[in-house]
Amino acid sequence: MEIKAKFWIENRGDVVLGGGKTALLQAVDRLGSIQQAADEFGMSYRHAWGAIRRIEKRAGFKIVDTKLGGKEGGGARLTEKGKVFVDRVDFLLSDLHRMVEKRFKQKFKILPIPFTKGGKGGMEVNPVRKPRCKQRGFLTG
Repeated sequence: MEIKAKFWIENRGDVVLGGGKTALLQAVDRLGSIQQAADEFGMSYRHAWGAIRRIEKRAGFKIVDTKLGGKEGGGARLTEKGKVFVDRVDFLLSDLHRMVEKRFKQKFKILPIPFTKGGKGGMEVNPVRKPRCKQRGFLTG
C-alpha cells in the first residue's frame, strides 16, 4: 500500500501553484521555450501560456520572461523572482510528500504478504488493542 497526497499554494482561494504547474515552469526554464515545455507535457502552447498567465496573475508578479522570435529566435526563462518562488514551492512540496510518506509508514506498520493471481493472499496489519475504561470496562474511542 502507499499513500497519495496533493498539495498546492493558494492566494485568496485561487490555486497559484501545485506540483504539475511547478514542473511545467521548471521545464520552461530548462528548455528555454514555452512550446517545448508544453510539448513535453502533452499540452498545447495556448494551454501552457494560459496557465502561466493565471499563475502570474494569482501570484501577483511576473514569473516567466519571454523574448519574441526573430533573427536570434525567441525564448522564455523564469524571472529571478519566479525562479526563487518555483524553487521554494518545489522544495516545500517535496518536503511535504516526504513527511506524509514517513507518517504513513509510522502509523501503518504493514507486513505484506504477496498477492497471487486469483485473488488469494492479502496483508496482515499489526493489531492495535483498544484501551478499556478502568471504571466500567467499556471500550474507549
